[in-house]
Amino acid sequence: MCLAAPVLVTRIENDTAWVRQGGAEQAISIVGVDGITVGDYVLHHAGLALARLEPEEAAAILAALELMDSLDWKP
Repeated sequence: MCLAAPVLVTRIENDTAWVRQGGAEQAISIVGVDGITVGDYVLHHAGLALARLEPEEAAAILAALELMDSLDWKP
């Protein structure tokens, strides 16, 4: 199953943002989302920013993902 997840933008160069998720950092395309700045959270999937998130939205999604992970659920 593939999920989009919130990531924190740490650096921007042209249409590329470097984002942090957990301890890992990677470059993603932000070409489809306007107004992203360093410190924003974006919804990330498959190397693309899908949407800018408010910090409260990102925190709620991350908490839900952590809860799902703790349940050890198998589809």
